[in-house]
Amino acid sequence: MRIGKVKESILKRSVLRQLHNHSEEGSPASGEDAGVLFMSEFSEDAGVALSVNPIEGWTFAAKRAVYGAVNSMLAAGAKIEAISLSVLMPQDTEEKQLKFLMKEIDALCTQEDILVISGHTAVSPFVSTLILSVTAMGIQKKKEEARAEYTDLDLVIAGTIGREGAAMIATEHADRLEERYAPSYIETAKHLFDDGSMSSVSDILQEREVISIHDVREGGIFAALWEMAAAKNVGLSVDLKNIPIRQHTIEVCEYFNLNPYMLRSGGTLLLACANGARLVEQFQKAGIESAVIGQTTSGNDRLIHYDEEARFLEPPKMDEYYKV
Repeated sequence: MRIGKVKESILKRSVLRQLHNHSEEGSPASGEDAGVLFMSEFSEDAGVALSVNPIEGWTFAAKRAVYGAVNSMLAAGAKIEAISLSVLMPQDTEEKQLKFLMKEIDALCTQEDILVISGHTAVSPFVSTLILSVTAMGIQKKKEEARAEYTDLDLVIAGTIGREGAAMIATEHADRLEERYAPSYIETAKHLFDDGSMSSVSDILQEREVISIHDVREGGIFAALWEMAAAKNVGLSVDLKNIPIRQHTIEVCEYFNLNPYMLRSGGTLLLACANGARLVEQFQKAGIESAVIGQTTSGNDRLIHYDEEARFLEPPKMDEYYKV
């Protein structure tokens, strides 16, 4: 199988169809950022939201772990309360690396008001780099009756695409980038992911106009668009030129011949909503780059427009980060 997320067909055939102990509202599904377990003995109007976020490699591991946990809960309409960690390290790991990682995680959890309530830490002969698995837990209020139709909604991006991957590449391959760019330019690129949490706009994400949210991560915005459309059984019409992206991300991708629209984009959310222009205005007032990039449509056509040309969006492929 290819590197990265398994294909949607494999996920449905060999994972989801093998899981038979389902609940009406808490079952796993393709394109969903978290599952929610409702228990009447716990609460009549709220459930426990759970998500799992695997982190591979040491680069920005703490930020990717904590920001990913926060954003996956926000995408599920939940308030994050705690995380649980599983830390697997290769045999050549030094204790100071582990200590630094945990200090970073602690600082970010304090910043986000999150508890670390359990974990497992081990050195394994079966891994060649850090594997950090984060289980996030939050509280989700019961929503109104699920919307039957998801067509004719605005598609809004909050945040810029590709910045997680671009920051990681700039950090890991600064020496190669120095062949073309000034050190100060590369240093700025390394910090593209510093503001990867969307918790500051949680109130906007709770607006009634917001119908669905997806955390844009591995596979980039193209993967997120496909996953949202597949989950809601709709088509898409997207204007490529409206998708917000920072110049540093473009430059990093051009140097390594990468497609920024297929590059991991932690710290960015994709929303399907009514009155997208009003939400974009709110995000921008909060200091978050945002834009309406298209609409959901009836049928199954998922179209990407650029000037006068249009092409069909393809199923998610391997994240461009792995090509470097």
